Amino acid sequence: MKNLLVVLFVLCCTKLNALNITPLTMEDKKVDAYLMARKPAKLLIQIKNLKDESKKIDIGYTLVKLGTGFQSKKYTETDVNGVAEITLQDNLPYQQIWLQVGNYLYAGIYVNEGLTITVDVQKLQGKEAYMIGDGIEYVGIDGELNTAMNEKVVFKQTERNNLFEQLSKLREVRKSYSEKTFSGKLDSIRAELAKMDNEFTKDHPNYRWAVQNETSSEFYGTVCLFYSLEAMPDQLFKEVSNHKPYFTSNEGSLYYRYLHSYTLSLPTKSGNNGIKGYLKQFDSLYTSEKSNILKLFLLPIFNEDFAKNYPSIINSIGTKWCKRIASNELVVATNTQIRIDSIFALGKKMKVSNIGTSLMKLPFGAELYQLDSVKSIEAFLISLKSKFANKALILDFWATWCAPCLSDLPFSKGLHEKNKDLAIEYIYVCTSSGSALSIWKKKVAELEIPGIHIYVEDKIVSQLKRALNAEGGFPTYVVIEANGKTSSKAISRMEMLDREGLKKVVGL
Repeated sequence: MKNLLVVLFVLCCTKLNALNITPLTMEDKKVDAYLMARKPAKLLIQIKNLKDESKKIDIGYTLVKLGTGFQSKKYTETDVNGVAEITLQDNLPYQQIWLQVGNYLYAGIYVNEGLTITVDVQKLQGKEAYMIGDGIEYVGIDGELNTAMNEKVVFKQTERNNLFEQLSKLREVRKSYSEKTFSGKLDSIRAELAKMDNEFTKDHPNYRWAVQNETSSEFYGTVCLFYSLEAMPDQLFKEVSNHKPYFTSNEGSLYYRYLHSYTLSLPTKSGNNGIKGYLKQFDSLYTSEKSNILKLFLLPIFNEDFAKNYPSIINSIGTKWCKRIASNELVVATNTQIRIDSIFALGKKMKVSNIGTSLMKLPFGAELYQLDSVKSIEAFLISLKSKFANKALILDFWATWCAPCLSDLPFSKGLHEKNKDLAIEYIYVCTSSGSALSIWKKKVAELEIPGIHIYVEDKIVSQLKRALNAEGGFPTYVVIEANGKTSSKAISRMEMLDREGLKKVVGL
């Protein structure tokens, strides 16, 4: 009887859209049974009418996540029949995926039960579709939802972006207004967003719940950024904390992430700002379901001593699907640490160097150095260039906490590995600011990027960037050609380069 009830429940959930019934929010108590009973969702991509039907099409897809890592980028390709099938192992509610299908489609999609995307190359007529258009068809259980939501993205897109830009600017001037005046300004922007959503959903009434919920997630998430080390007004906090996303999307995940950050900025009632104090803080302020989701965002904060901290977080989580995510992160962290330890065990000491203190050489071709002081920046650059005479240098200035840096490093690794025949040396300059030597070494080993890695005192990083006319944030790239010519503008992202582009920027 119990199994029959579970089957009936899952069947009902898959037919919600057709019956125009609002699905479950991520905080609904029934989500546990729903997610535990269903199989991982599948995304099917079909390319039609390719001129070269045997050609495989590259597909990049970025999965939105909860807790450790906001997004995870992966790659696949179609088979000779133009078909690619992706199974979503995370098993999250309405997981958003940012999808790039060759040069044919870029779209943000939601996969809950199952989705098929058909791309008709002939109908595209050589143009790349953005979200939706002639030649793009979303079908399957989640098909109608994706058709509506992608049409929503392009509906009055400029006007909508302007409203959220106005909302963000309010953050800078909030304290210049009285609470009542500021609340009125928030309400005014929210009313304009609601008006826009209502206009769109006149033609998509079945998905009013989805459109309004995503807008609310983005709105309330942004509001959380307005307050740090300061409590929100009671009524506003009530509205923000009562919001319940349906989607594991940019908007939904960021809502929880920003609410989490806001909560951590408040003094805990116990006065304990350690992991126990934060866990109690979440439980005291929110429902158990919301608290359990927010606890997932503690994982990256306490990952340095994960073996001790992760079990404390896991044991405090009552929601099964959230506990599963945290438990999987513990397995991943443990396996990663085992791999990192084995890499360092194989590391070899290097000879004394004039570009920093030699630390070790790792088995995947990485040389590690530490630079705490220099006689002069000019002397260091001369030593660096002379060490790699007749080679072009690419200096990658990065930080262990810099998300854009970490997302671009794998592309640098790929270029390095695919173009070993080129006379190029890759120099990774990591700032000490906001980091530690142990964190840096672990990150290098985790990414397994070959090349020269130097952990540099932040003051020296600033001097280096100034000397190379490369002042700014992270990541920053500087090219030093074999003839000594220097450019800090040649590379904006390693992701953008292929072999020919790489040769061009380094003067080969």
